[in-house]
Amino acid sequence: MKEKMSLILLLIILLAACSPGGAEPELVETAVPTTEPNPDAAAFAESMGISQEEANARLALQDSIGELQADLLANESDSFAGLWIEHEPAYKVVVAFAGVDGEEVIRPYLQTYPQLSDVIEIRSVLYTLAELEAAQREAFDIVAHLEPMSIAGGVDVMENRVFMTVGNPELFLQAVADAGYELPPMVAVEPIDPENIPESNAGGLDEYTGADGQAIYFPRQAPAVAGMDALLEGTLVLDDNGCLRVQHESVSLAEAPVVIWHYDFSLEIEGETITVLNGNGEPVGRVGEWSRMGGGESSAIAEPEMPEACPGPYWILGSIETMAEQAIPDIYVQPAGNAIYYFQSRPAAADDTLSGVLVVADGCFQVAGYTVIWPPDVWPDEDADPLQIVYRKDDVEAPLFTLGDEVTLPGGEKTAVDYRFFDNKVDCPGPFWGVAALLPSE
Repeated sequence: MKEKMSLILLLIILLAACSPGGAEPELVETAVPTTEPNPDAAAFAESMGISQEEANARLALQDSIGELQADLLANESDSFAGLWIEHEPAYKVVVAFAGVDGEEVIRPYLQTYPQLSDVIEIRSVLYTLAELEAAQREAFDIVAHLEPMSIAGGVDVMENRVFMTVGNPELFLQAVADAGYELPPMVAVEPIDPENIPESNAGGLDEYTGADGQAIYFPRQAPAVAGMDALLEGTLVLDDNGCLRVQHESVSLAEAPVVIWHYDFSLEIEGETITVLNGNGEPVGRVGEWSRMGGGESSAIAEPEMPEACPGPYWILGSIETMAEQAIPDIYVQPAGNAIYYFQSRPAAADDTLSGVLVVADGCFQVAGYTVIWPPDVWPDEDADPLQIVYRKDDVEAPLFTLGDEVTLPGGEKTAVDYRFFDNKVDCPGPFWGVAALLPSE
């Protein structure tokens, strides 16, 4: 009977394929659904230590995972507690629920997303995602009523909690209690650095006395989880009002920013030598010497309260290396005309001299076969014809050399190890000559 049914069905299909005019039916090729290779699969496979085939399969699930999460957020907010992907020890999509049987809740969704059935894992937790987000808002509303401090935090769905990170958790919790508040039970307060708990969660303004009796102001920011990381370079200067500023050659002292140091930094004063120490007691800056630091500039600062003697701008210190690390100079590259590269760095020590004709070879300034690395305040004048090297500083501009001149350059031979990121920036042949500071002739 089954064979007859199959034969009848086959005849119906063949008859349906014939047109009334008896023309030969057109054959249509049906494509078998396939997973298109993801162009990011190779990099993903390498980073995860898996095959490219497995990487492509995991990446193919991303859209479905995102859509499932959106559906659960929209439809199951009373129980949904979060979704995340785990890649080790085995690949899985974890979905958390609170107060319900998660297996029952997820079952109809897996009919919509059957491709996820083999990788879904259900976990039961205490708090829903909505409860965690409400607790986060409540916690930071409390922070807004306390004395200013640097504090970060967020929702951690994997641990089913809200976390807050502050310099000294004990002091923070005491401040919360003293203000008459109580944090929600799912909020965990953690230190920024468990090995270095500060004595305060606020910044401060320390005052030192210099060798000549001058007051030196040393502002410190509150302990912070993260900071800005723009670059500031220049000489660390103590102005007449006792403020520590970083002055680049291109700005006046009044325009140079006052540094707001990290909370655990301090000053060491030995005679005329004034040194900034980091929290480990290592020198990171010295008055009168070149300094390089990360951070960001601000026209005003609320805390610590700065004295009128130290008006802005202010530099909110981010990262800073020890002086030994800062001593390794960087190289700056800029075009100097059509396909000509101009390299500039900190002045080299005047250990020797290099003499020869200033030329451009292979797009590089060279003297006697050496590619030249120029010092600060010395620039190419692209408008001059022939091209000139000029001195520019403090509204003074004076020509130093013209292409084709016989020149003598103080300085010393340099290699890639003498500079930061040399191989990334210098596309000129060696050997290389670092030039010492240059001044225009009288």
